[in-house]
This record gives sequence, C-alpha cells and structure tokens, in this order.
Amino acid sequence: MPVPVPAPGVISGRAAAIYEELLAGIDARSPNTVATANTRITEMAMLDLYVRLQNTVLEMMPDTAVENLPRIAVEWGVPQVQPSAATGNLIVTGGNTTVIPIGLQFAAASGQIYATTAAVTIGSTLTASVPVAASMVGVAGNLVAGAPVKLVSSIGLSLNTVAVVDGNGISGGADIESLDSWRARIMAQIRLEPSGGNYDDYVKWAKEALPDVQLAACPPAACGGGVVSVVIAMTGLVPPTPAQIAAVLAYIETKRPVGATNITVYACVLNAVNVTLHLNPDTVDIRAAAAAALALSFAQDAAIGATTYVTRLDAAISSSDGEYSHEMSIPAADVAAPSLFSLNVLGAVSFV
Repeated sequence: MPVPVPAPGVISGRAAAIYEELLAGIDARSPNTVATANTRITEMAMLDLYVRLQNTVLEMMPDTAVENLPRIAVEWGVPQVQPSAATGNLIVTGGNTTVIPIGLQFAAASGQIYATTAAVTIGSTLTASVPVAASMVGVAGNLVAGAPVKLVSSIGLSLNTVAVVDGNGISGGADIESLDSWRARIMAQIRLEPSGGNYDDYVKWAKEALPDVQLAACPPAACGGGVVSVVIAMTGLVPPTPAQIAAVLAYIETKRPVGATNITVYACVLNAVNVTLHLNPDTVDIRAAAAAALALSFAQDAAIGATTYVTRLDAAISSSDGEYSHEMSIPAADVAAPSLFSLNVLGAVSFV
C-alpha cells in the first residue's frame, strides 16, 4: 500500500487547528508561542514516524526492498551471484625445455596481475600456451585477445619477456551481481516458479550461472524431442566465449530434469543494424546525442531473436537533446532478427 509522507507544514497545521478548536482564543500559528512550538515538535515526531512507516512498507516488497533484499532472496532461494576472476591462456615465448611453474606472475598494462594455474614446459616450437587467472576478481581482469602482458619474476626467462593473450581472450571476470540484476532474478523466481524444467527454467538457470549473462533465451522452435537449445549474450551485448558457454552448460546440468540429456548452449549471433539519419538542426552535439539515444534504445530493447521496430528508434532519436525533427532513411522498415539465435545490435550510425 502507498504510504505518502505529508508535506512540511501539513502536520503542524493540523495540530494548530486542534489547539484553536479546543482552546478558544489561542493562536497556534503565531511565532514565539508555546502552542506554536508544540505544533512544530508534534510535526517533527510524526514526520519521523511517517518516514519509518514508508520505509518499512518499501522494505517488505521485493520490487522496492534494499536493506531487506538479502532476506527476501534467502526466502525465495535466489542468492546473489558472487564476483569471479577472469581466466584464459597466455602464449609465452621462451627457450626449449623451460618450465613455467604454477604461480608465475604476469602484469598487464593496467597493473592487473595474472598467475599461472598449471605448470607448462616450453617445447621445440619455443612457445607454450599457459593457463592463467587474474589475481583479483572483477571485470577489470578481462583482457582482449592479443593484449601484451609482462613477466613479473624471472624463471630463466628475461624480465623483458612479453607474452600475449591467446585468441580466446581472458574472460569470465565479473563484479558482484548488481542489486538491479539480483532483484530482477528474485522477481522472476516469484513470478515464474520452477516448473520441472520448462523453457523459462532454462532461461533462469542460464542467468544464474554467471553474473555477466545479460540475455538468455530458450526458443521453443529450437527445442523439442528431448532437445533443449539455450542462447546467451553477455554483458555489453557480446557473444560468450567458449569458456563461458561451458560454465553455463555445466551449471544447467546441475539443475536440469533427469530426462533432459540433449542440452546445448549457444552463443548469440550479432546482427548489426545500421542507421542513417538526417537531423534538424544538424550539429556535432546533436549527432552525438542521437547516437547515444540509439545505443540506449538498442540496449533497453535487446532480446535474442526479436525484432527492432523503427517506431522505437524514431522515439529514441526524438528524445535527443536539441533535436527538432529528423528523417531516418535506414532502416526503412522493422528489422527482424535473421534467426532464432540472432541478436540485433546497433551498427554504424551515419548522418546525411
């Protein structure tokens, strides 16, 4: 139920009216009187109670709770996804038969430290693929393919040795799940109770598996006859790495019904939707605002296998600061995702 907090002066005005009704001749609104002081004291005390009551009501409900959200999460069995450390492989160059031990440290340009998690011997090719993990959890540990890292301590290799991240990148690093994401999963658990492994269950399990699974879908047309297809996209609307796909599948395997044995997790396929605009007025600042509005629109409407509607794009552009009118020549019509596994994302934004 709503619990509005009265505006300043309302409570003291009510108290003053009671004073004046019960005690003839009393002016409870004039400054520097005992009656006026009492109405102000009453207002301060009652405002505290109103605020406390409002906060109590908000904390009771999962869609508004903050401090009580962990308690609600326990009741519904939806723990907050904890942060994780990025992992991947480095390509290290060195002398033949050089042994790279567990715990050897490399540093990225950002200062993030990566330690080897297995001992590897460099062979005759003079290179070796070495598994590493970031020393600290969080998205800061993720590195793109080809990023250089420098040896921190020597093991027969020169301290000037520079290794590079392999083609899969170092990924999987994630911060602790945000309150908004956590709340959304709790609400999904309340609204969509476990149903013995229906399609909604697989979507929930995929999002529970890793904190950076932003989107998940289980298209009915790609399922049936014992086959279950789960498609995922990661934070930032990017496809998952092979390691992330494996992690999501492994988690789903712990949740699936006994009879569901043909489960596959797929990476989303990005479909870039280019946009061409004519703006009025046309300035650098308005172009930047329009591009930012389009990016936000794609992010808010993102859904695997869904359609991008031109009316939504027009509305986003119209909300840009400084925009008076515009013409969008591309796309000229709604853009349906090319496949059940496709995700429409913003491509190039051009101005004419």
